[in-house]
Amino acid sequence: VPDEIPATGTVEPLQTVAVESQVTGTITRVAFREGDEVERGQVLFEIDPRPFQAALAQAEAVLTRDRAQAENADKDVTRYQALVQKDYVTAQQFDQAQATAAALHATVTADEAQVRSAQLNLQYATIRAPIAGRTGGLLVRAGNLVRAGSGMSLVVINQIHPILVRFSVPAIDLPAIRRYGSSPLLVRAQADSGAASVVEGRLTFVDNAVDTTTGTI
Repeated sequence: VPDEIPATGTVEPLQTVAVESQVTGTITRVAFREGDEVERGQVLFEIDPRPFQAALAQAEAVLTRDRAQAENADKDVTRYQALVQKDYVTAQQFDQAQATAAALHATVTADEAQVRSAQLNLQYATIRAPIAGRTGGLLVRAGNLVRAGSGMSLVVINQIHPILVRFSVPAIDLPAIRRYGSSPLLVRAQADSGAASVVEGRLTFVDNAVDTTTGTI
């Protein structure tokens, strides 16, 4: 005869994500409808990419220029190295050529970081779903200006497959749950409306403390 413990539970999404913009710009397209089921990585919003494309092109141009200067500086170091051995130039001039080359290589490294940052901003202009789930109401529309770091949510996604049911049971039942908890315990959930369908799940988590005000866990 199975032991059954009745309880009242609350349905909760497995994950909830408030989607925000990581760049500042104008929304040009909303690629879903409110209440749609979306997959992870699916495009949700598109922000005007032109400012980010221009910034990337500028960063790439600066990188190309500084790489050319660094290559020329390396050639100067090679030439000065041969000349300093014959005393045609001073050691100080050779050291200065090396310092210039090193500084230009550091500039190239900084330029590469700027290019990566510009590429990332261009990617952020396309906002994708971080999780699979169901979308809520649209909080902004096409044409709205969104700002990075403003805390403005564009839409909330709830992951409901699978879904969680959180419930409390009397602390007196905890020893039995622990005794049989070595194997997954079956949980059957039924809606308050009295619907005939019963959904089966597994007990996945037991809190580590009893609520002293209610005597439940």
